[in-house]
Amino acid sequence: MRRPVAHEAGPNDPGPTARHLARRALALLSLCCCLPAAGAETPDAPPGLLHPCQLPTSEDEPLVDETQALLEETGCRAALWLDGLFGGEAQIRSAQRTSGYVESSVSYTQFDGFDTRTRLRVRFDLPNLKERVSAFFGRDDEDDFIRDRTEAFGLRSQFPTLADRDEWLAGLGYGLPSSERLQADVKVGAASLREPRAFVRMRLHYNAWSDYQNLVYVRATPFWQTRDGVGLTLGVDYNHVLTPSLLLRVTEVGTISDITQGVDWLSAVILYQNLRDERAIAYQLFARGETDAPEPLFEYGGRTIYRQPLIPAKLYGELVLGYSWPRDDPAVKREGSYEIGFGLELPFGRGTHPAAPAATPPADRSAEPPPGP
Repeated sequence: MRRPVAHEAGPNDPGPTARHLARRALALLSLCCCLPAAGAETPDAPPGLLHPCQLPTSEDEPLVDETQALLEETGCRAALWLDGLFGGEAQIRSAQRTSGYVESSVSYTQFDGFDTRTRLRVRFDLPNLKERVSAFFGRDDEDDFIRDRTEAFGLRSQFPTLADRDEWLAGLGYGLPSSERLQADVKVGAASLREPRAFVRMRLHYNAWSDYQNLVYVRATPFWQTRDGVGLTLGVDYNHVLTPSLLLRVTEVGTISDITQGVDWLSAVILYQNLRDERAIAYQLFARGETDAPEPLFEYGGRTIYRQPLIPAKLYGELVLGYSWPRDDPAVKREGSYEIGFGLELPFGRGTHPAAPAATPPADRSAEPPPGP
């Protein structure tokens, strides 16, 4: 972990209590994530030099910067430790490119009431395993992750769109030989700390057609989980560039499995608008349901998401406003339900480490890139 930095109280400073509690919370988060930062057998730097994962600090460093650096350093140390289990030399630069994000949100709908959630995702490569293996760890909706149904707006909204079952997830990913048109990967891991469940998920992405303004790609995700059995998710997306700042997407996705009632489907039309300076807005019209459920059309309606950097490249805020008509009991009259929510996202790694190459966060993080060489 990083060495503690002395804190000098000023006339308007609330004192060390807030920082102390923040550090305690982050330390607890690191322990919960099973990231062996403190006791890991990572390469030691010569006396007087910083550890390869350690970032320079200053006494007046803002709390957001301190949090971001601590998460990045913890992930970097964990990457070195895990990669070292497979032998070979320590791959410092690869570990320094460890990246992830932490999200927290609160939302309210007339249909479901209040909902709060926190998500975490950390991904790092394991170059000692021939450059194709990566590891992942985090907290996310178990069903969405395993079934490849993280159906965000493309602004990586953390607000729920399906019944949530957030759990801790960890495992390894392997990037299969791919091409510009076809990408494939396999993930093997476990979910839940209370009742561990193993899962295997394979994902195929195929760019069926593309030109300067259009892109059509299809995806297939077969999966298996010890509790819920086998299943398959199929999806197709059509993207059309309207102007340099407007993108239209039409998406269709469906899942069949041992626990779904027929096909669990979603249809959506989304308009993305780039407002520059890392600001963006998305408008979505959608419908979803299950073909053999008592109510096959569960919900239809619309949402708008606005994304604003609160601290550029460090902290982002999202505001969601929506209105829909949900119903899960066909005997009950369908009524409208409004939705409002607010969330924060803190990315870390890759573009923030001085030794790592600069990177711009992708506009659409709803679909994870498969690990590759």
